Amino acid sequence: MTCADGTGMIGHLELLREELAGRGWITNLKELAGKHPSLHVQNPDPGAGLLNDHVLVAPDSTGACWFWWPWANPIAPASQIAEAAARVTHVLRATEPHQARSM
Repeated sequence: MTCADGTGMIGHLELLREELAGRGWITNLKELAGKHPSLHVQNPDPGAGLLNDHVLVAPDSTGACWFWWPWANPIAPASQIAEAAARVTHVLRATEPHQARSM
């Protein structure tokens, strides 16, 4: 599938992969026969391996490509790679454990 900008889904996912990899995140481009390609993104922090998900690319109703979560929530327009990477890393970030208060 090609978006209105002429870039295919793989091209957009590869650009996002490069941006996330440059930020130290673990990424894997998935191209399975009969399925839409996706980018698997995993939090690189030790002990945070369960913080991972897939990112998809699909056009919106106007034909503009967007990055999407698998549950059909938009992440960012595919033309905004840095913004998409920031949102993905924000959602998949590890939170600091709560520290017990001393009384």
